[in-house]
Amino acid sequence: MRKSVVALLLAAITLFPLASASSVAKPTDFDVMYLYPLFLALIIAAMLWKFFVPRQLSALQVAFEIDDNLYEVHRLTRTVDDARDILQQGRVAFGVGLYMMGMLGVLLLISELLFQPDVYFEPNLWIIGLFVLLPILISPWETMNAQLAGKGDTRIGATTIGTGIRRVMTLSILVSATIITLIYGINQNNGRITPVWLAITMLVFMAPTILAYGRIMGASWNMLLLNKWRTANGRRNPIDPDKPSFVNRLFSLLLVLFLVTMPVTALNGIVTVFHVLYNSPDNAEEILNYGG
Repeated sequence: MRKSVVALLLAAITLFPLASASSVAKPTDFDVMYLYPLFLALIIAAMLWKFFVPRQLSALQVAFEIDDNLYEVHRLTRTVDDARDILQQGRVAFGVGLYMMGMLGVLLLISELLFQPDVYFEPNLWIIGLFVLLPILISPWETMNAQLAGKGDTRIGATTIGTGIRRVMTLSILVSATIITLIYGINQNNGRITPVWLAITMLVFMAPTILAYGRIMGASWNMLLLNKWRTANGRRNPIDPDKPSFVNRLFSLLLVLFLVTMPVTALNGIVTVFHVLYNSPDNAEEILNYGG
């Protein structure tokens, strides 16, 4: 599913240098052209939900290591209908719903850049903010709950009271850590909120998601890179057991590019933060805004 995010981000990166929005159109300045980006984003999001996501999950497998270099492999889905059945289940549907919200927000932003890059329609900006912000706010909380959940919480019949208490505690910890970081940053800068401390505060808030995603990708990076490269070359492999189609090969190639640049991007981000913190350059705000 993340393959589609990679493709959209590549498209956005291509468009950003060509676009500089100089004005924001108010709802009172309505023009039917301002709705074109929204219509396009909705159509593409519907196609992703109906066809692309189920197709990407139509050959889903899970493997358990039972001995050194010996795995027990279970195939969860074989067809698109199997994938759709999985996507309709409780927590899976909730997670995919958040994923699609974020996708719709990114698609709408790209559509705005495609149609009128020099003008943003204010209602579209609110929609972008809402659909991107909600997954961002919920993701660290859900990730923290998943990391702290014991095996007993995943069994059928696990008490909802215990789950509720844990969720309240994790939310309290997450909010408290974020507020403490923000207040400390304000006190360090004579009552002002600086871009550096705002970035650090967001880093603290997103830490559960960053650590979980980093742990998963760190453990599977080499395996993903090798097998997706094989898929891009049209070869069957443990991840993609069926002969890949042209579309699967294309998105596998995009994912390979993403995996290759991931360590460089991470290193660039770390170096950028340390450079801003310790050298305090005059253009620190611009560095943080444009990612180094």
